[in-house]
Amino acid sequence: MSKDEIITEAAMSETQEQWYNRQAIEQLAQHIPFERDAASKSEQIEFLRGLVLRHGREIDPDLFGFEARQELIRLGLWSRIGPEQPH
Repeated sequence: MSKDEIITEAAMSETQEQWYNRQAIEQLAQHIPFERDAASKSEQIEFLRGLVLRHGREIDPDLFGFEARQELIRLGLWSRIGPEQPH
């Protein structure tokens, strides 16, 4: 099974709520680097942090695009996406 087939299968197994949560996280993560107003940017980061802390463990990390992944890594939130990894 190819990586694309695995991603397609994972995306198809998402519930509607998981899809909405992933979309919110991904779109916010993609927008933050372009926000010019410092106060708005801070609020958006806190909102993103809350979404990731509440819903991140339920989301397959392979479903995120490159830009969102990079921003989540930059913000220190990427480790909160997907099932918790044993240390």
